[in-house]
Amino acid sequence: MMIRETTYQIPLNGRRMTVFAARPDGPGPFRAIILYMDLFGLREELFDLAREFANDGFAAVIHDMFYRREKSIFKPANEKDGSVDPDAIAAGDETTVAMALQDTRGLVCAVDKGLLEVSVSGYGAIGYCMGGRHALAAAARLPDRIHTGVSVHGGKLVAPTEDSPHLLIRKLRVPFWFAFAKDDPTCPDDHQTLIQAEAASVGSHVSCTALPAHHGWTFPARWSHDAAASRFVGERAVEMFREGIAEPQGRTV
Repeated sequence: MMIRETTYQIPLNGRRMTVFAARPDGPGPFRAIILYMDLFGLREELFDLAREFANDGFAAVIHDMFYRREKSIFKPANEKDGSVDPDAIAAGDETTVAMALQDTRGLVCAVDKGLLEVSVSGYGAIGYCMGGRHALAAAARLPDRIHTGVSVHGGKLVAPTEDSPHLLIRKLRVPFWFAFAKDDPTCPDDHQTLIQAEAASVGSHVSCTALPAHHGWTFPARWSHDAAASRFVGERAVEMFREGIAEPQGRTV
Protein backbone atom coordinates (compact mmCIF):
# COMPACT_ATOMS: atom_id res chain seq x y z
CA MET A 1 0.00 0.00 0.00
CA MET A 2 1.25 3.46 -0.86
CA ILE A 3 1.51 5.66 2.21
CA ARG A 4 1.40 9.43 2.29
CA GLU A 5 3.12 11.06 5.27
CA THR A 6 3.33 14.72 6.16
CA THR A 7 4.42 16.90 9.06
CA TYR A 8 2.18 19.84 9.95
CA GLN A 9 2.33 22.80 12.31
CA ILE A 10 -0.97 23.65 14.03
CA PRO A 11 -1.35 27.06 15.70
CA LEU A 12 -2.48 26.43 19.27
CA ASN A 13 -2.24 28.43 22.48
CA GLY A 14 -0.01 31.04 20.88
CA ARG A 15 2.47 28.34 19.82
CA ARG A 16 2.75 25.82 17.01
CA MET A 17 2.10 22.14 17.71
CA THR A 18 3.88 19.68 15.43
CA VAL A 19 1.74 16.86 14.03
CA PHE A 20 3.02 13.87 12.06
CA ALA A 21 0.44 12.12 9.90
CA ALA A 22 0.55 8.94 7.84
CA ARG A 23 -2.36 7.70 5.74
CA PRO A 24 -3.07 5.61 2.67
CA ASP A 25 -2.48 7.53 -0.54
CA GLY A 26 -6.06 7.80 -1.69
CA PRO A 27 -9.12 10.01 -1.65
CA GLY A 28 -10.56 8.73 1.63
CA PRO A 29 -12.48 9.05 3.81
CA PHE A 30 -10.63 6.97 6.40
CA ARG A 31 -10.99 5.90 9.98
CA ALA A 32 -8.57 8.04 11.99
CA ILE A 33 -6.35 7.12 14.93
CA ILE A 34 -4.76 9.58 17.34
CA LEU A 35 -1.54 8.22 18.83
CA TYR A 36 -0.50 9.64 22.20
CA MET A 37 3.26 9.65 22.61
CA ASP A 38 5.41 8.32 25.41
CA LEU A 39 7.70 10.35 27.65
CA PHE A 40 10.50 10.84 25.13
CA GLY A 41 8.78 12.98 22.52
CA LEU A 42 8.22 12.86 18.77
CA ARG A 43 10.74 10.69 16.91
CA GLU A 44 11.02 7.96 14.28
CA GLU A 45 10.05 5.19 16.73
CA LEU A 46 6.62 6.78 17.02
CA PHE A 47 6.37 7.69 13.37
CA ASP A 48 6.89 4.00 12.56
CA LEU A 49 3.83 3.15 14.65
CA ALA A 50 1.76 5.67 12.69
CA ARG A 51 3.06 4.15 9.44
CA GLU A 52 1.98 0.69 10.60
CA PHE A 53 -1.56 1.90 11.19
CA ALA A 54 -1.55 3.63 7.80
CA ASN A 55 -0.56 0.33 6.20
CA ASP A 56 -3.65 -1.15 7.85
CA GLY A 57 -5.82 1.47 6.16
CA PHE A 58 -6.09 4.18 8.84
CA ALA A 59 -5.24 7.86 8.86
CA ALA A 60 -2.85 8.02 11.83
CA VAL A 61 -1.78 11.23 13.54
CA ILE A 62 0.61 11.83 16.40
CA HIS A 63 1.18 15.23 17.94
CA ASP A 64 3.89 16.81 20.06
CA MET A 65 2.40 16.87 23.54
CA PHE A 66 5.40 18.85 24.82
CA TYR A 67 5.08 21.75 22.36
CA ARG A 68 4.62 24.17 25.27
CA ARG A 69 8.21 23.53 26.37
CA GLU A 70 11.53 24.61 24.90
CA LYS A 71 12.91 21.06 25.06
CA SER A 72 10.50 18.41 23.85
CA ILE A 73 12.58 15.41 22.69
CA PHE A 74 14.60 13.20 25.02
CA LYS A 75 16.86 10.18 24.66
CA PRO A 76 14.94 7.02 25.62
CA ALA A 77 16.23 5.07 28.57
CA ASN A 78 17.51 1.78 27.16
CA GLU A 79 18.72 -0.26 30.10
CA LYS A 80 16.59 -2.36 32.41
CA ASP A 81 17.41 -0.25 35.46
CA GLY A 82 18.57 2.82 33.57
CA SER A 83 17.70 6.29 34.75
CA VAL A 84 15.31 8.54 32.86
CA ASP A 85 16.25 12.14 32.10
CA PRO A 86 14.71 14.19 34.97
CA ASP A 87 13.64 16.82 32.45
CA ALA A 88 11.66 14.18 30.56
CA ILE A 89 9.91 13.19 33.79
CA ALA A 90 9.16 16.85 34.46
CA ALA A 91 7.76 17.25 30.95
CA GLY A 92 5.42 14.33 31.48
CA ASP A 93 4.26 15.60 34.86
CA GLU A 94 3.72 19.11 33.52
CA THR A 95 1.50 17.84 30.72
CA THR A 96 -1.81 17.51 32.49
CA VAL A 97 -4.90 15.65 31.34
CA ALA A 98 -6.63 19.01 30.87
CA MET A 99 -3.84 20.21 28.58
CA ALA A 100 -3.94 17.01 26.57
CA LEU A 101 -7.70 17.23 26.13
CA GLN A 102 -7.37 20.81 24.92
CA ASP A 103 -4.75 19.69 22.40
CA THR A 104 -6.90 16.78 21.26
CA ARG A 105 -9.79 19.13 20.57
CA GLY A 106 -7.46 21.39 18.60
CA LEU A 107 -6.11 18.46 16.59
CA VAL A 108 -9.57 17.08 15.78
CA CYS A 109 -10.75 20.55 14.78
CA ALA A 110 -7.79 20.90 12.41
CA VAL A 111 -8.51 17.52 10.82
CA ASP A 112 -12.19 18.44 10.49
CA LYS A 113 -11.11 21.57 8.63
CA GLY A 114 -9.05 19.56 6.15
CA LEU A 115 -5.60 19.18 7.69
CA LEU A 116 -5.14 15.72 6.16
CA GLU A 117 -6.78 16.75 2.86
CA VAL A 118 -9.31 13.94 3.37
CA SER A 119 -12.30 13.48 5.62
CA VAL A 120 -12.45 10.91 8.41
CA SER A 121 -15.38 8.85 9.64
CA GLY A 122 -14.41 8.88 13.30
CA TYR A 123 -11.48 8.55 15.68
CA GLY A 124 -9.80 5.99 17.85
CA ALA A 125 -7.13 6.74 20.46
CA ILE A 126 -4.08 4.73 21.46
CA GLY A 127 -1.51 5.82 24.01
CA TYR A 128 1.92 4.43 24.82
CA CYS A 129 3.44 4.71 28.32
CA MET A 130 2.66 8.32 29.35
CA GLY A 131 0.19 8.50 26.48
CA GLY A 132 -1.94 5.73 27.97
CA ARG A 133 -3.58 8.02 30.49
CA HIS A 134 -4.20 10.66 27.84
CA ALA A 135 -5.84 8.17 25.48
CA LEU A 136 -8.04 7.17 28.43
CA ALA A 137 -8.99 10.78 29.08
CA ALA A 138 -9.79 11.40 25.42
CA ALA A 139 -12.06 8.35 25.23
CA ALA A 140 -13.77 9.23 28.53
CA ARG A 141 -14.23 12.95 27.95
CA LEU A 142 -14.76 13.10 24.18
CA PRO A 143 -16.92 10.05 23.35
CA ASP A 144 -18.68 11.92 20.55
CA ARG A 145 -15.35 12.06 18.70
CA ILE A 146 -13.22 9.25 20.16
CA HIS A 147 -15.07 6.00 19.52
CA THR A 148 -12.66 3.48 21.07
CA GLY A 149 -9.32 3.52 22.87
CA VAL A 150 -6.27 1.54 23.98
CA SER A 151 -3.64 2.07 26.68
CA VAL A 152 -0.37 0.27 25.89
CA HIS A 153 1.86 -0.28 28.95
CA GLY A 154 0.36 2.95 30.28
CA GLY A 155 2.13 4.71 33.13
CA LYS A 156 0.97 6.81 36.09
CA LEU A 157 -2.63 5.79 35.52
CA VAL A 158 -3.20 5.84 39.29
CA ALA A 159 -2.40 8.86 41.44
CA PRO A 160 -3.14 9.63 45.13
CA THR A 161 -5.44 12.49 44.16
CA GLU A 162 -9.14 13.02 43.59
CA ASP A 163 -8.48 13.45 39.86
CA SER A 164 -6.47 10.25 39.41
CA PRO A 165 -6.64 9.23 35.73
CA HIS A 166 -7.94 5.74 36.54
CA LEU A 167 -11.15 7.29 37.92
CA LEU A 168 -11.98 8.35 34.35
CA ILE A 169 -12.83 4.71 33.70
CA ARG A 170 -16.19 5.47 35.35
CA LYS A 171 -16.88 7.95 32.55
CA LEU A 172 -16.14 5.56 29.69
CA ARG A 173 -19.02 4.91 27.32
CA VAL A 174 -16.91 3.55 24.46
CA PRO A 175 -14.78 0.39 24.23
CA PHE A 176 -11.43 0.70 25.98
CA TRP A 177 -8.63 -1.79 26.56
CA PHE A 178 -5.70 -1.67 29.00
CA ALA A 179 -2.66 -3.77 28.08
CA PHE A 180 -0.47 -4.03 31.21
CA ALA A 181 3.24 -4.83 31.44
CA LYS A 182 4.83 -7.06 34.05
CA ASP A 183 7.08 -5.71 36.80
CA ASP A 184 6.13 -2.21 35.70
CA PRO A 185 7.24 0.51 38.13
CA THR A 186 5.00 3.04 36.34
CA CYS A 187 1.94 0.80 36.79
CA PRO A 188 2.67 -1.72 39.57
CA ASP A 189 0.47 -4.65 40.48
CA ASP A 190 -1.60 -2.74 43.03
CA HIS A 191 -2.38 -0.08 40.42
CA GLN A 192 -3.33 -2.75 37.90
CA THR A 193 -5.65 -4.28 40.49
CA LEU A 194 -7.37 -0.92 41.05
CA ILE A 195 -7.79 -0.42 37.31
CA GLN A 196 -9.18 -3.93 36.86
CA ALA A 197 -11.69 -3.30 39.64
CA GLU A 198 -12.83 -0.04 38.06
CA ALA A 199 -13.10 -1.74 34.68
CA ALA A 200 -15.19 -4.57 36.09
CA SER A 201 -17.54 -2.06 37.73
CA VAL A 202 -18.50 -0.30 34.49
CA GLY A 203 -19.16 -3.22 32.16
CA SER A 204 -17.69 -5.41 29.48
CA HIS A 205 -16.79 -2.52 27.17
CA VAL A 206 -13.71 -1.88 29.35
CA SER A 207 -11.19 -4.72 29.57
CA CYS A 208 -7.68 -5.39 30.85
CA THR A 209 -4.94 -7.82 29.84
CA ALA A 210 -1.71 -8.41 31.75
CA LEU A 211 1.03 -9.41 29.31
CA PRO A 212 4.27 -11.26 30.19
CA ALA A 213 6.34 -8.43 28.73
CA HIS A 214 8.16 -5.46 30.18
CA HIS A 215 7.18 -1.80 30.04
CA GLY A 216 8.16 -0.37 26.65
CA TRP A 217 7.75 -3.67 24.76
CA THR A 218 6.38 -1.76 21.75
CA PHE A 219 9.66 -0.24 20.59
CA PRO A 220 12.07 -2.50 18.63
CA ALA A 221 15.22 -0.60 19.65
CA ARG A 222 14.57 -0.96 23.40
CA TRP A 223 15.95 -3.58 25.75
CA SER A 224 12.33 -4.37 26.70
CA HIS A 225 11.06 -5.01 23.18
CA ASP A 226 8.83 -8.08 22.92
CA ALA A 227 7.83 -8.96 19.37
CA ALA A 228 5.02 -11.31 20.41
CA ALA A 229 3.42 -8.75 22.75
CA SER A 230 3.81 -5.99 20.18
CA ARG A 231 2.18 -8.10 17.48
CA PHE A 232 -0.67 -9.19 19.76
CA VAL A 233 -1.44 -5.66 20.89
CA GLY A 234 -1.18 -4.25 17.40
CA GLU A 235 -3.56 -6.82 15.96
CA ARG A 236 -6.11 -6.38 18.72
CA ALA A 237 -5.93 -2.59 18.49
CA VAL A 238 -6.57 -2.73 14.74
CA GLU A 239 -9.53 -5.05 15.33
CA MET A 240 -10.96 -2.70 17.96
CA PHE A 241 -10.56 0.32 15.72
CA ARG A 242 -12.18 -1.38 12.76
CA GLU A 243 -15.12 -2.48 14.88
CA GLY A 244 -15.45 0.65 17.00
CA ILE A 245 -14.95 3.45 14.49
CA ALA A 246 -17.71 4.04 11.95
CA GLU A 247 -17.00 2.57 8.54
CA PRO A 248 -16.04 5.27 6.02
CA GLN A 249 -18.76 6.01 3.49
CA GLY A 250 -18.28 7.73 0.16
CA ARG A 251 -15.47 10.01 -0.89
CA THR A 252 -14.12 13.25 0.45
CA VAL A 253 -15.11 16.45 -1.36
